[in-house]
Amino acid sequence: MSELTDASLVGAALAGDTEPFCALVRRYQDHVYGVTLGILADFHLALDAAQEAFLCAYCELPKLRDAARFGAWLCGIARNTALEIRRDRQRQQTLAQKASARAVAPETEPSAQELAEAAEQRGVVQQALLRVNEKDREALTLYYADGLDYSEICGFLGISSGTLKGRLQRGRATLRKELTMVEQACKDNAPDEAFVRRLEQALRIFGAKGPPTHHLPSPWAQSLRQETRRLLKDGEDGFRVDLALSHSGSRRQRWFSVIHFGLRRDPKSLQELERMLEDRSAHIRRRAVSWYASRIHPGRSVTGPFEIGTPAEASVPGLGRLLARTIDENFNVRLSAVQALGAYRNAGDPLVAQALQNALADPKHKVRHAAARILGVPCPGCGKTW
Repeated sequence: MSELTDASLVGAALAGDTEPFCALVRRYQDHVYGVTLGILADFHLALDAAQEAFLCAYCELPKLRDAARFGAWLCGIARNTALEIRRDRQRQQTLAQKASARAVAPETEPSAQELAEAAEQRGVVQQALLRVNEKDREALTLYYADGLDYSEICGFLGISSGTLKGRLQRGRATLRKELTMVEQACKDNAPDEAFVRRLEQALRIFGAKGPPTHHLPSPWAQSLRQETRRLLKDGEDGFRVDLALSHSGSRRQRWFSVIHFGLRRDPKSLQELERMLEDRSAHIRRRAVSWYASRIHPGRSVTGPFEIGTPAEASVPGLGRLLARTIDENFNVRLSAVQALGAYRNAGDPLVAQALQNALADPKHKVRHAAARILGVPCPGCGKTW
């Protein structure tokens, strides 16, 4: 299948087969990784961005007008994805530190000294890359990621060979002392076969081409359940798929990640749910509120097509994040947060009581109505009593 043209592989992928698209992943994984690393200058985030770019490309494949230009189209998606993740990182400064601990565990565990040395080397390389102009850095990372030749890079970026040579020359001049270290680090952290396997897992979720809303027809919902259970069993690999989905430019993909983070019972997934509480989409924030509430309170569950495990113990930090959502700019998010606080109405927490009292004066009647019902007082909007 590797001998087929991009156009033929795209056509086969559009027919519903995921294997041709996986062949495209293998063909372009180093190209995409080079672009995302050039923008982010962070090896772990670059891999996450590369994975997300391929997922986005698969879902948007019907919009590709010229299948023969798949590479250039994919390059644009990779850039936009990396830029979006960089904006998210700027909005939440701790993201880079959290992502640095998410590498898939190797079969042979390295020693503490080896881990420390590797982390130190990555830090030196990443700081060196940040000194390079972004376009020059993109050319460098593409050239050194897996030894791509000039014609491949020029075709992918849509630039002339003279422009590429100039960018490489400037980048090498900026790095000088660290150039050998940068070259080795780019190769060591490049995507491998495990990268493709993780994408295959995610592609199966979208293989049924379901509608872009949560109102799923039965066959596609069943497929989603099955693939979700597989992902939940796949440990770190499955978590990285969910992590990539959570940074997607597609609301539909982020919606899936909220479900998966809600179903997982590990601390990292709870932290990602906390991040999703501040998603740019009100729809995602509302969904995250419901799942997050089910995780931090032992007496609350979320209605859905999945089996819910035993929720974690309630915690003050988690409660504080729910309280913050009661003043969200979107009234549906505020409504979900107020409803979630109903589980704490008898806890005697003054902050909960104050938040519910404040909700009685909310501009939206639904929010006031929900708060009044929880408190057992007449609704300020319609006068209904309980």
